[in-house]
Amino acid sequence: MSDMPDYTHAVYTSVKNTWQDAENLDDTHGYISYIWIPEETYKVDVMKLHVYSEKFRAHSKSALAGGTTVLTSAGGGSHSHTVTGATSGSTTPSHTHEVVVGTKTSEATSGHTHKMFEYYSSTPDEPSLRVYFCQNSLGAPKGVQFTGQDTSNLYCFDGGGNHTHQVTIGTITSASGGSGHTHTISGQTAETVTTHTHSVTLPNHTHDIEFGIYEEDITGRTLSAILYDPDDNVLKDFGVILTGEDSDILDITDYFETLEYGMYKVILSASGLLRTRLLFYELCKMYAQY
Repeated sequence: MSDMPDYTHAVYTSVKNTWQDAENLDDTHGYISYIWIPEETYKVDVMKLHVYSEKFRAHSKSALAGGTTVLTSAGGGSHSHTVTGATSGSTTPSHTHEVVVGTKTSEATSGHTHKMFEYYSSTPDEPSLRVYFCQNSLGAPKGVQFTGQDTSNLYCFDGGGNHTHQVTIGTITSASGGSGHTHTISGQTAETVTTHTHSVTLPNHTHDIEFGIYEEDITGRTLSAILYDPDDNVLKDFGVILTGEDSDILDITDYFETLEYGMYKVILSASGLLRTRLLFYELCKMYAQY
């Protein structure tokens, strides 16, 4: 049994409606706009959708930089020193202390790089101008700017693969007066460094927001649209309808010829950050009871 009122004694009257939506989108967050067709609708004469793609808009520009606190990393690893030798006594008034250190070789099993500049953000007024941070001679953060497309940290070139460092230290002798005796020590120092990491713990902190209107260029980004009926069936997949800043009118009247009452919807999706604006125009014949 129909839920519609009794329109045995009714006339048709034309009703015109317009409404609009606006929202930001990106490649993972689409937008749904709804079209409500009540049971009092006799016929949809006109249903048009004016679609705009505009610059992405935000209401904050960036997070303000924090203070100049310098944090020290904690080193890991272990090492040992081994010295072997002998001690002899003497009554000679003058004496020396002699240490033969020998040759020391350290090894590295792989190359390594050093981070020189840490990427922070692009600038609002010049998207190709990148802001990086490094440290000055006192260890305090310092901002620098480069022009380019890369948004990752900048490193120096790799130092190469497996390699060694060899240091030779000769005999160290000291002269001294006092009671007569001689100490002679021969040997070397052995060092073992295990694989380790350096960790930095940042204390809890906050950044203030710099409020303001920020717009981003959308050249090359696309906007697509799909129309669904109240049962979530696809009535029309329009595919890509706009590229960059543009607008178009979609005449969707034909998809309401076989009328179903309920909530139709238009789902919009984008290939990247952009803002869309929708303007609906509807002309319907409605039942008017008397």
